Amino acid sequence: MYHVTPKSKNQKVGDILVTTSTALTCSNNCPWKCNGCYAEQGPLAIHFRAVTAGKRGGTWDEMCQKIASQPPGSKWRHNQAGDLAGEGDVIDTAMLRQLVAANMGKRGWTYTHKPVLSGPHAESNKAAIAEANRLGFTINLSADSLADADAKADLMCGPVAVVLPSGTANTTHTPKGRKVVVCPAQRKGSEIACKDCMLCQQQRSVIVGFIPHGSGSKKVDATIAKQK
Repeated sequence: MYHVTPKSKNQKVGDILVTTSTALTCSNNCPWKCNGCYAEQGPLAIHFRAVTAGKRGGTWDEMCQKIASQPPGSKWRHNQAGDLAGEGDVIDTAMLRQLVAANMGKRGWTYTHKPVLSGPHAESNKAAIAEANRLGFTINLSADSLADADAKADLMCGPVAVVLPSGTANTTHTPKGRKVVVCPAQRKGSEIACKDCMLCQQQRSVIVGFIPHGSGSKKVDATIAKQK
């Protein structure tokens, strides 16, 4: 099941269209799965479980039709919870192409933990992501450390976002010297929302960093510390 929220009530995102995908799309490659993922906390977790159980939402085709019907230039965020179409580690290329077509003329973006560095699906996933980014639907590669961010940026198939330890400065760098900026909406005293910033929707060289938040932030920080 796939759910469309016409206007998000999340202040960080802003009042734009957001979607939620079934948890079956989530990759086991994600270290935050059942380990501090923000989508498994609070009200979003209730919604996420309902979509996964088939109690909310509709079909993939219905979701794509709703996106295609949005006015030109519309800003929207795919997957406030869930990952790209395809079960587990696999990206369903045909379904992704359908979504990319629905997004034509609009400003959609998302993030993915589907494997692109290694494993049996890495090459096909990488090709599907690169194609989507070329055609205007921005897919950020989700990285789990600064070194991982470098490795994924080296692929040159899409922009990169990375989870950073709590307390990280607003600007830092990867081991290879790439600039990392903390999400503007997460900076102290900031009132900016995704719909105003849209940095993650841009094809860019700078890496966007996200600080752990929510009730699972301690778990995320603990996992980051183990990676060092």
